[in-house]
Amino acid sequence: MDQKTPKPDYSELIRFLKKPESYPYQLEDVQHIQTHISHVFLAGSFVYKIKKPLDLGFLDYSTLEKRKTLCEKEVELNRRLSDDIYIGVVGFIKQDGRYTFEEEVLESGDIAEYAVKMRRLPEEYFLHQFIEEDSLSRSHLDRVADTLASFYTDQNRNSDLSKWGKIETIKVNTDENFDQTKQFINQTIGQNSFEAIRYFTCQFFRERAELFQQRIEYGRIVDGHGDLHLEHIHITPEKVQIYDCIEFNERFRYGDLAADLAFLAMDLDFNHLWEMERYFVDQMAERLGDDSLLEIIDFYKCYRAYVKGKVKSFQSTEEEVPESEREKAKEKARQYFNLSLRYALLGSEPAVIIFMGRVGTGKSTLANHLANRLGIKSFSSDTVRKSLAGLPLDKRTPASDRPSLYTPDMTSKTYGRLTNSAIREIPKGRHAILDATFSNAERRQELKDELGKQSISYLFIEARASEKTIIGRLEAREEKQDVISDARREDFEMLNSGYSSPDELDEKQIIHVSTDMSLDETIQELYKKMIDHHIEKGSSNR
Repeated sequence: MDQKTPKPDYSELIRFLKKPESYPYQLEDVQHIQTHISHVFLAGSFVYKIKKPLDLGFLDYSTLEKRKTLCEKEVELNRRLSDDIYIGVVGFIKQDGRYTFEEEVLESGDIAEYAVKMRRLPEEYFLHQFIEEDSLSRSHLDRVADTLASFYTDQNRNSDLSKWGKIETIKVNTDENFDQTKQFINQTIGQNSFEAIRYFTCQFFRERAELFQQRIEYGRIVDGHGDLHLEHIHITPEKVQIYDCIEFNERFRYGDLAADLAFLAMDLDFNHLWEMERYFVDQMAERLGDDSLLEIIDFYKCYRAYVKGKVKSFQSTEEEVPESEREKAKEKARQYFNLSLRYALLGSEPAVIIFMGRVGTGKSTLANHLANRLGIKSFSSDTVRKSLAGLPLDKRTPASDRPSLYTPDMTSKTYGRLTNSAIREIPKGRHAILDATFSNAERRQELKDELGKQSISYLFIEARASEKTIIGRLEAREEKQDVISDARREDFEMLNSGYSSPDELDEKQIIHVSTDMSLDETIQELYKKMIDHHIEKGSSNR
């Protein structure tokens, strides 16, 4: 705080602004909304936003003068994409122990705090409301795309702006994210997820350096919005208005237009609207003549989802926020971090991931882990086989029934059902996981042929383990309940002899993961190899 202005009593100011009678016009009620950096008051036809006196490093609202300057900056910048929302900056004067509004003389030394004053927009026209009502259409996204394309192309490009597209500049933001989220490891983000997303970020910088340089040379670096998500886009029949851009730090606003667009694209994915997301990105690429947008947008979607996870993590620790809201923020943070991980491991294009391998190698454990962490449906041959036969899943099939359960015909039906289940997920924009032995080349080729007919991407992941490890796991099943697989120690030699290594698969189609290590170490290796495959696939598809 600057020395001439004492720090205001925020609890008293908030109480003042929550009272309808405090405002210079008649009101029935006031709604108070708190973010991690602001207090927002919905007061009739107007909205007032005051900035919390914080210094978070990347954001500095610590003095009254800084808050005033950034209020003015917020109004100026947001008028670029919203012509009549931002009315201006107002002040609050405290005299005789009471606050009053001051909308004229803002240079007065009596001002105790400043706020941005805005017109309140009808709730029904926000993009997130269209989603909640299942009424979001392509025409809505067309109008957003037209608005943003004009916004980007009308800007003057200069060398000063171009530096914000350089890897060393972008890396300041990504490194800061990882530094600031270390405190949330094992709270809102797992250690392996944290390490994997950081590894993906560094590897993408290293392996795709020419792509970042190309983006600079083609004039894709802009003074963007910086916070382009659903709640900030308002579409009436008459106009599109986009508000609440980043004013507090230029490095969050300057950058590749793909980074700007990735926020909205990620938000659509988060709301399970993959088809709409892909349509929007395709429309932006077409309007901008941007052939490399699809190559880089997953990198920035990973970044944006991570930022949202960070923000929600911060919100989950704010003591002034009710505990129920802190818990909701914590759960949202986990969801955003998991989405970020999904982009790092798999990207956006729906694909079928096939966990295969000998009995007892841990393929089901890995399949279930990935399915639960990324929110992907997993289809297990053990589950499908027993379901087709009408047998309980939590009990080992009696020896007398096993011959009929494992006939060639039943096996063909099982794998056919697995394949069809996975294929049905893809048009919905969802990845799918298959969990089965896929013990011979013929079975693997059948799956490849079916996926190829519909141009569906796929990746085989072979779980590998030593014979000693496998036998130990099969013996341990005797002591466990609810094991779906019927395989036990006495079945090992027979099942092992029937397995042929997937040597016919191209290295671009398969990765191999050792499960002799601890589960954490195995997952770390799995994530790393999936990321390497993802980046290499993107490079080879150029």
